[in-house]
Amino acid sequence: RVTSDEAVQWEVMRGVCRLVDEISLDMCPPQFAERIYDLIASVTGVRDPFAAEKRRANELVLDLEPRFRELLSSEPDPLLAAVKFSIAGNSMDLGVVREYGDIGCLADSMLAAPLGIDDYSTLREHLSQAAHVLVVGDNNGEVVFDRLLIEQMRLLRPCRYTYVVRGRPVINDVTVEDALEVGIDRVADIVPSGLGAPGLVLLECTDDVRSLFDGADLVVSKGQGNYESLSDAPRDVFFLLMVKCDVVSR
Repeated sequence: RVTSDEAVQWEVMRGVCRLVDEISLDMCPPQFAERIYDLIASVTGVRDPFAAEKRRANELVLDLEPRFRELLSSEPDPLLAAVKFSIAGNSMDLGVVREYGDIGCLADSMLAAPLGIDDYSTLREHLSQAAHVLVVGDNNGEVVFDRLLIEQMRLLRPCRYTYVVRGRPVINDVTVEDALEVGIDRVADIVPSGLGAPGLVLLECTDDVRSLFDGADLVVSKGQGNYESLSDAPRDVFFLLMVKCDVVSR
């Protein structure tokens, strides 16, 4: 994506091989990914190689938004439908796929599909008592579905909402600028993690984000990268994601 210059590509590859020697078994995949993408940026000078794809993802879902709003209004449980849309949006992960596919059809099929692990009733219970809800974002495109989800949550519980994004560009993950572009600021405070990792690594994020994470009454984590970094978090977290590899599936 960044360059067709084979000499530069090999320089990146050699750098990645050197990074392998620095891997600790205690590191989660997003920690290593951050180091790889920082290396690519330092060698090539390109910090955001997915910039065009990120804009296209948001435009794609924004164009479909009226249709999704119509579907939500006709569902007996709009919050559950918004949860499923938000999960369907997690397929828009360019760390795994090369094209976004037919997101409209995928979201429609998600409405009829059962959740692989279903803690929805517990989510509603926690939401009904929350004074502060923290949502950890993941990909562009998906972020539009997250806004619809937060809107539905606010209808049931009009409390404080915070949306955590990446501190700098990595893959097609959402940053402050991306979140503002799709209007997340209309439904939640936007807070950057301070990291370029494609996951919220609590040991390395800002003190402010750690405090918000610890103090929120309800934490909703989007995507597989955030699952990989938060699955051992010392608190309850509701994970909304599409599983994309056998390891996480197990």
